[in-house]
Formats: sequence, C-alpha cells, structure tokens
Amino acid sequence: MAGSSEDAANSTSGFVTALILYGILFVIYIILFIRLRPRQERVYQPRSIKDIITIREEERTEPVPNGYFTWVRYLMSKPHSFLIQHTGLDGYLFLRYIAVFGSLSLVGCIIILPILLPVNATNGYNLKGFELLAFANVKNNKRFYAHVFLSWIFFGIVLYTIYRELYYYVSLRHAVQTSPFYDGLVSSKTVVLTDLSSDLRNESEIQRRFENCSRVVFVHDNTELQKLVAERTKLASKYEGAMNSVIRKSLKIRRKAEKKGKLDELIGSKPEDDLQTYIPQNKRPKFRLGKIPLPFIGGQKVDTLEYCSKRIGELNEEIEQQQQAWDTRDKVGACFMEFKGQLDAQRAYQSVKYILDKGSYDKCLIGTSPDDITWSTLGMSKHVRRSKRGAANTVLTLMIIFWAIPVAFVGFVSNINFLIKALPFLRFINNLPKVLLGLITSILPTVLLAVLMSLVPIFIKKLGSISGCSSIQEQELYCQAWYYAFLIVQVFIVVTLASSASSTVSAIIDDPGSAMTLLAQNLPKASNFYIAYFLLQGLVFPSGALLQIVGLILSKVLGRILDSTPRQKWTRYNTLAKPSWGVVFPNIEFMVCIFICYALIAPILMVFSTLALGLFYLAYTYNLNYVFGFSFDMRGRSYGRALFQVFLGLYLSEICLLGLFIMAKTWGPLVIEAVFIAFTVLCHLYFQRRFIPLFDAVPLSAIKYARGESTYFYPAKDQGLSEIKGTGEELKRKLDESETGGVIQPATSADLKKAGILSDDDDAEMEKELDSERKRQSSSSSKENANPEEPNFVPEDEEFHKYSYKDVQDLNTNDKIKHEIDANGAVVTNADAGNVFSDANAVTKDPRAFPPDVPYHRGWKERIAYVFQPHKSYEFSTVRKSLPYVLNSTVKYDKDFLETAYTDPSVTDPAPKLWIARDPLGLSTQQILLARTHGVEVSDEFTGYDEKSRSTFSFHPPDYEPVARR
Repeated sequence: MAGSSEDAANSTSGFVTALILYGILFVIYIILFIRLRPRQERVYQPRSIKDIITIREEERTEPVPNGYFTWVRYLMSKPHSFLIQHTGLDGYLFLRYIAVFGSLSLVGCIIILPILLPVNATNGYNLKGFELLAFANVKNNKRFYAHVFLSWIFFGIVLYTIYRELYYYVSLRHAVQTSPFYDGLVSSKTVVLTDLSSDLRNESEIQRRFENCSRVVFVHDNTELQKLVAERTKLASKYEGAMNSVIRKSLKIRRKAEKKGKLDELIGSKPEDDLQTYIPQNKRPKFRLGKIPLPFIGGQKVDTLEYCSKRIGELNEEIEQQQQAWDTRDKVGACFMEFKGQLDAQRAYQSVKYILDKGSYDKCLIGTSPDDITWSTLGMSKHVRRSKRGAANTVLTLMIIFWAIPVAFVGFVSNINFLIKALPFLRFINNLPKVLLGLITSILPTVLLAVLMSLVPIFIKKLGSISGCSSIQEQELYCQAWYYAFLIVQVFIVVTLASSASSTVSAIIDDPGSAMTLLAQNLPKASNFYIAYFLLQGLVFPSGALLQIVGLILSKVLGRILDSTPRQKWTRYNTLAKPSWGVVFPNIEFMVCIFICYALIAPILMVFSTLALGLFYLAYTYNLNYVFGFSFDMRGRSYGRALFQVFLGLYLSEICLLGLFIMAKTWGPLVIEAVFIAFTVLCHLYFQRRFIPLFDAVPLSAIKYARGESTYFYPAKDQGLSEIKGTGEELKRKLDESETGGVIQPATSADLKKAGILSDDDDAEMEKELDSERKRQSSSSSKENANPEEPNFVPEDEEFHKYSYKDVQDLNTNDKIKHEIDANGAVVTNADAGNVFSDANAVTKDPRAFPPDVPYHRGWKERIAYVFQPHKSYEFSTVRKSLPYVLNSTVKYDKDFLETAYTDPSVTDPAPKLWIARDPLGLSTQQILLARTHGVEVSDEFTGYDEKSRSTFSFHPPDYEPVARR
C-alpha cells in the first residue's frame, strides 16, 4: 500500500499546487482586466467604439457599464434575441452549447454526487485523496448497481438533451432562414453543384430541369487570370510599402540634417520635393525577381519603385483583357444556379438528388456566400477530390498516431512514481520539495499539453483546403471533426492509458492473475490529471481570454513596430479578431466529453467541469459582445455537428464502464450497461435520420407561411422531414410527365433583351417594381402582410414607423459612413454590392427590437412542463417571435453585382488603389504623378506625418466600401 499512499500524496499535492497557482493567475488576470478595461477601449471593448467603421451599426454594442463586474449582470439579463443580434447566430449557439452542457454538468452533480460519493467512499479499499471518492475504491461488487442505474438516468438525460437541442436547432434554423434578411440574401437563392457530368455542362440542360432558374453560371478555368491577379496584389502591397518607406526615410534624413544644421549641405540646389535629393538611386529599395528571392537562385535584382509601377500598369491591361473574356475559357464542371427567390432555390436543392443521376454530380450546396467559396478547389473532379481527401485523412491519422509519443510523455510525467521506478536515474525528483513536485506532476503536463494541441488546428485547416473543401464553412467543419478527434485520442485515450495503465505494468508483470483487478482499480486514477486540466481550463483560460494578452501585445507593442503605412495602421485599428468555430467548438466539446466519461467513474470531477464551463460562458459572452468581430456566417452548422459529436463521449463512457465491470467480474451491471449501449446506438441512428436532412433544407410551406400566406402552416409534426422528401419526388414526377421534356421557363429580362423585346427603359421599370417589392418585404411588421397566426417578428401592436433624424443622429458621429432614412422608416446604407435597408429599431438599439425569451403569460409550472415538450416550447412561430428585429433588414443588390456575384473573384478584381501618407515636402505628390504615368492609381488623401515622421490617417482608404452581406 506504500505505492498507493505515494500516489495519493502526489495527487493531493498536485491538486493543491495547481489550485493555488492557477488561482493566483486567475486573480492576477482578473485584476489586470479590471484595471486596463476602462483605459484600453480598443482592446477590451472595440465593438462599442464609433470610430471603427468596419462594424455594422446593428452589430455595435453599447459601452460596457461602469463598475468592476456590472457587465456580468447586464449581459446575463439580456434576452436571447440580444445575443443573436450582437454575437451572431454562430456565437449565440456556441454560448448556448456551453450553457446547456454546463447546466448538464451541474445536474449531474445534483443527481450523482449525493449517491455515489458515499457509495464509493465507505467500506472500500480505503484509498487516499480523490481516489477515495472514485470508482476504484469500491470493494463490494453489488455496489456497482448504483453506478449502472445512475448511468441510465444520467446518460438518458444527456440523450434527451441532445434530442431537445437538435429540435430547437432545426426550428431556429428554419425561423432564421425564413426571416426577411436571410430570405433575401443572394446565397439563400443560389444552389451550387460541383463536378457535373459533361452532358449537364450547358445552361439549357440545367434550366430544363429546374424551374424559375433565373441565371446559370458555370465555373471556367481562369488559372492564368488568378495568377496575374495574385501577382498584381503582391506587387501592389510591395509598391505601397516601398513608397511609404522612402518618404518616411526622407523626412527623417531631412529632420536629422536640420538638427545638425546641415540642411543646406543636404539640399543645395536640388529640389526639395525630389526623392533623389534624400535617397540616391543606388540606396532605393530593391528586391529580387523569381519564386526564391536568393542570390544565384532567384532572378534579377530590380528597383522596387520603378519595376512595381511599370509592372502593375502592364498587369492592369493584361488582367482587364482577360476579365472581358473570362467566360470563353473551358468549363471545369461546377455551376451556380441562381433563382428568383429562396422558395425556388430550396425547391431545387431538395429535388437535386431525385432529378439528377447519382453519378452526374458530386456536391450540392445551398446558403454559401460567394465570398466563402474556395475557388481554387471548386473545379476539382470527384475522383481527384476523393483521392486528395483520402490522402489528407491518412496524413492526419498518422499524425494522431505519432503525436501520441510526446502526449504520452506528458501522461507519464503526470504519474511520476512510475517513471522513477522505470528510470532509476530520476530518483532525485523524490527529494524535491512537495510544492515543486506538485508543479512537475500537475502543472507542467497540462501546460505542455495545451501548447502541443494549439499547433494542430493550423495544420488541419491547411490539409482541409488542399484536400478539396469547397467553402470556408466546409473547411471549418472539417477542422471541427478532426481537431475533436485529436483531442479525444491524444488528451483522453493516450493520457488516460499513459497515466493509469503505466502504473500497473510492474504489478501485472509480478502477478499476471491480478491484471483485471488492478486495471479496475487504477484506470480511474487518470481523473487526477483531468481535475488539474479542468482547473487550468477553468481558471486560467477564461481569465486570460478576458485579459486579451495577445490583443494587448499586438495593439501596444507589435502594432507600433510592424505597422508603418496608413493602410497598415487603419487595418490594425479597424479589424477585429474573429473566432474560428472549427477550433473553439472542439475545445468545449472535449470538456463535455471528459465530464460525461468520468461522471460515474470519478463524479467529483463534475464539480470542476461545472466551474470551468461556467467561467468559459462568462468570458465568451463578454468577448463575443464587446471584443470579437463577426466571423464568416456558418449559419449555425457547427452547433449541429457539436451535438452529434457528444455521442462519442457517451460511447466512451459506456464502454469504459463496461470494461470496468468486466475487470471487476460483476456480470449483472455488465448486462444492464450493454443494453443501454444498444439503446444509445439506436438513438444515434434515429437522430441522424430525423434531423440531419433538415439542417440545410427548409420546408417550402415554412417559407410561404413566413411570407404571410394564410393557407400555409409550418409542418410541426416532423419539422418538414416528409414534406422535403415529397418536394423532390413531386418535381421529379412533373419532369418525367412533361411533354416538353423539362420545365417551361418564363423568359428572364436578360433573355428578352437578347431577343430585342425588352429595352433598357423597360428593364429599369421592372427594376423599380422589384425595388418596391423589396421595400414591402423590409417592412415585415406591416399589418396588411401579417399572418393571423403571427409569422412575423414584430408584435401586431407595433408599426415599422418612420424615424426622424433625432432617432438616428448618433449614427453619423464619425461622419464616415452616411445613413439615410427611406419612406418606410428603414435605415439605408450604401454598400459594395447594393443598398442595405436596416430595421431602425435594431440600429437604434430600441428595447422593442429584442423580444423576450419566454412569453409572459407562461407560468413556472407550464415552463417546467414545456421542458419535456420541445414540440411546444420550440414551435416554429414561437421561435420566430423571439428573434431580433435586425432580421427584418433586407439587401437590395445592384444589378451589376448580381450578374457577377458567383464568378471567380479574379474576374471582377479591380485595379489597385494605393494609399501613401502625404508629406509637407511634396514627395508623395511626385510619387503619385510618376505612378500615374504607368496607369497606377495612388492617393495621399486624409493622411499625413506627425512630428516624429510617423504616418497618420484621418479617414478610410480610397478603395474601402462597407460590405453587404451575401
């Protein structure tokens, strides 16, 4: 028992050391956050700063309330609609995931701890430390019935929670998708097909099969154009940096000469506004041509200013010529089907697998913005994509295997006694003070593990991009799946085996017959590591996230060193950090997996998981509201993936319990647990069949109901599952029965123009009608269009009333982006792709724009009953009523944008507009004139230099435009 005493002593010492150290760090970080937050607004609350113009007005938050922790009460009191508007749909669902499973961890503490702690602690093996409260201390096999029946209760609650959240997720997705905002996005009206067979690679074949397809855009092989645009972008950045550099250097040389009284000697008879006066030709910046810019390997060394201006001018002409002929090149197999509305797009999306043969296409996507398309991989054939994906998966699998070596070492360090026995030269560690020994066994392994795992997502995303992910969303989901797999294998399986099985190896060698008993006793001891892990995750990471150490360093140190041009400084100030959902979700998912796995084996761990998840919720709620900007729109896809990945934690927990029952030779609990494993598998299969088809598809009746068509209702029985299947089958039947061999398409304005039937004036008239229709939709609270059963967000007693200037005067505080109020009371913003009509209630942060979570008439008993009735509590119209008014906004896209929305960005890439700082000598003016001789546009407006020759800016770059959502 000496070994057990030593292990218990080390585990207790490690826990105390970790608690003290992490607690101290937590307090320090929180104090620094409290002290720095009011002084460093750009770091700690950039979303509330009016000068940052890249933030849309409806996304901007009010300043953080005064007081050290007043923001906690302020944010916790806000309805879900507030969070959806200010954190985005993805941010809201991420916070919901933490809250739901943090609450589940708390429920586990309430249900399991009062029963299992006395069962584990009394009349057992009398282990010490946390082992006394764990599964390993149980001697009487009959007590395992408590574990198995509690596992049924707890795992049953987990399964029901997954079901309930999937039901809510589908209702929320459908409610959001049918809102005026998402209903009008060009991405909601476009279906993407990849690797089409050769017989489908023409517009007539596509339009013959899909009705109301207004435009078919094929992807063409523009590889050469992409290379030219990439070269121009690279040279433009180099040229802009070089011009700013030589001007700044010239000012410093002149200032230095003035201080020394040698200005006349420096200038003489030379003109003051000539760069040659300060920097001779041989000292001007140069660079080497070629892919490898090294002597004897790279190409010729050239003058940066002369070469870049000349070459960019040449590229402008070449690119313009190729852009005009982009659609004459070979098609690569992918196409975009653009429809008049979301209704037609959804009808087509739901019928693709019925209308097209299985082998005639590869992927079918909807809801993907043109900005999020990975154009370099879109033209991949099915076979190339699959071979690359197989190679990437193989590399990641091998990486998991070999990554186990350093991770296993971390696990061995956490169980230092075994290492000392196996490696006698480490005996000196036993002579170290207990505090230092605790640092080695508890803190060092967890920190090393965190550093190791931080390197993985970067590599996974790169492989995902290479292996054929068609969009950023697909790449993030790929990262989410594989990073979660990494965490499970390395931080759970490898560490568990290394820290528990390793300590039993010697005993098994001495007495092979005791192997099963020893494994049953020692496997749960890995929980010591995870207690320290949860302390690290719960105390250090959330407080560190609030402190924003990296952001503080970038803003105050590296930013001043690295940023020298007006554009670099403008970008640093106006660009906010954005969360990567493929990285942040797996970290929380892993913590959920761990507490589920150890809920019955070492239930005390749930106390620490509840603490960690609770603190993470507070930290992320603050950061997503005040610090982080909006990332690309995943439309909540990560949440559905995260819910299904919880099943892995359930399977691991159930299998671990099964193994422990086998090792303890207790057959009754073994059979009972095996039955529940089978039940879990059945639930998993049912959930996949029931919910996954509804993630991207929206029932057509839901769209019509949301538009106010009183004869349609949301299919609440199965959330539209059967209707979606029937939609595809019906369209297939119509296509087969059609005497014309396909759908008769109404002529589009483009078709009528080609035929000479429609003039530009007629087209303009049609555009006016379309404009008025969009405005009608933007006023979604209008009584005339309201469904009697409340399909809209705005209550019946509220009007989308006209706003006066006084209501929105704060919008013009920085005078950088002009806003107008149209006749319907919408706030109009001119953006790059068209005009955005925003709901004025949402923009002005009117409290009415954030409906409450639960109807006031619902009492507590009814609310509790509704927990077990998701079809009532998460009914479609109920969820719609709780959405923020910001989703009443609409986008009126420019006709020119719509014609090229889904084309390779290189096709519409404009000539660069460079931005340099204006100097008092006129050097910038000289550079502007020189660049203009080669057809390169350079501007020095709204810039200058301070007394230390540092560039400044007072406005945005000449090529900046607010970006409209796609």
